[in-house]
Amino acid sequence: NAIGAEGIGLYQLIMAFYMLTVTLAISGISVAVSRIVAEEIAKNKYQNAKKALKLSLIIALITSGIATVVLFFGAEPVSIYILKDARAILPLKYLAPSLPLLAFSACYRGYFFAVRNVVKPTTAQVLEQIVRIFVTIYLIKSIRVDNIIYACSAATIGMTAGELISYIYIVFLYYIDKKYKSKKQNTDKILFNMLYISIPVAGTSYLNSALRLLENALIPIKLVASGMEVSSAMSIYGMIKGMVLPILFFPTSFLSSLATMLLPSLSSANVNNNEKHITYTLSKVLHFTSISGILVVSLFMLFPYELGNALYNSTEVGTLIRILSFLCPFMYLNMVVTSVLNALGEQVSSFKINLIESIIKIMMIFFLVPKYGFTAYLFALFITTILNTILYIYRLLKVSYIIFDISNWVFKPILAAIISGLISKLLYSAIYTNILSLNNSLILSIASIGIIYLILLFILKSLKPSDFNSLKKSFKR
Repeated sequence: NAIGAEGIGLYQLIMAFYMLTVTLAISGISVAVSRIVAEEIAKNKYQNAKKALKLSLIIALITSGIATVVLFFGAEPVSIYILKDARAILPLKYLAPSLPLLAFSACYRGYFFAVRNVVKPTTAQVLEQIVRIFVTIYLIKSIRVDNIIYACSAATIGMTAGELISYIYIVFLYYIDKKYKSKKQNTDKILFNMLYISIPVAGTSYLNSALRLLENALIPIKLVASGMEVSSAMSIYGMIKGMVLPILFFPTSFLSSLATMLLPSLSSANVNNNEKHITYTLSKVLHFTSISGILVVSLFMLFPYELGNALYNSTEVGTLIRILSFLCPFMYLNMVVTSVLNALGEQVSSFKINLIESIIKIMMIFFLVPKYGFTAYLFALFITTILNTILYIYRLLKVSYIIFDISNWVFKPILAAIISGLISKLLYSAIYTNILSLNNSLILSIASIGIIYLILLFILKSLKPSDFNSLKKSFKR
């Protein structure tokens, strides 16, 4: 709200190049350390787990050092010649020190997830977010907020500060962890295995990030070509990337942790050729992903304008929330299935699917947006997201024995979402708004729809109480 839609648009352009350098800094090493640590523990070679972490930190030091140089010295040419906005130079340079911190933290998080200690990396991420928010707010209030460059710089300084505190915290947690003390053992193969896993992941991530950068740079340029003013194009771009999509992805906090935990759990099962465990875990995770996505569609369809006004004081944001809410189940499935395929050694397949999606989206943006404007971009977003999901599911069916339960995963949740949504909307209009403020009414309505939806899922037998315990035990194996 402080920097406005245009400022958020500039911030999203900055993030497009920053995420490319983040990919270079991490270079697939977090995936590698998580998989290798999980596999070593599955083979009862606990001492090798910390050896793998130490090797990953050495690799991260090299890759993040290169990424830092690229970001700092590449900020000016990239901003001028690719992003086409010189205002991005200063904020990008403030992000450079965050890359080594982020890379090292990713290694530690991968280790903790592999040893099934979810609380520590999760609290580190929460701490990072808190520090980022407070530092950003403090700086924005202390500087000229009417200047977009300074406002975006405040946001990027806040990110760097958050990464610093988070890194210090997670290192502290690691050194007080007494689990799996290291002993001397021949671990020559660990480095080879780590590079064998991380290099393909890194290569695919580099190309995907480069394509995302091109895509994000093209959107405002082609919107201008369609007849929009530069400020309007940047504002609508910022509204989509910086306001609407974060709202749509906000409910994925649980799914994101679940997806991260999938990697070590399935890697361990893969090492032991435990197909039964793999199939069972996949079924439960996809079930939870599906019912979560359907609930979110109902929520965003019923209260889009209320959410837009409450968060950004904008009805335009509400309109876009309603339109894009249909993509939520597909986006959530993409997130989870990507982790599944990586855990099963299908990184190349994930890369091919993402490559197809990016190329199609870039072509549609390049050729259709100048002619049909913003509507063409929305069309491209729908087509490529749904196509991506279809390709991911198709590949998953080929490499696993999972069978989709359409009744319990789709039809019953849709029925429960419709009923709970209608009841919640009625309560909102007839009762809540008459006795509470609009924002409190919205919060209570969101809670109502969630509770009623969950109850209906149990009544319809789409969910069983044992499902939660079974999934929890599954991740502990």
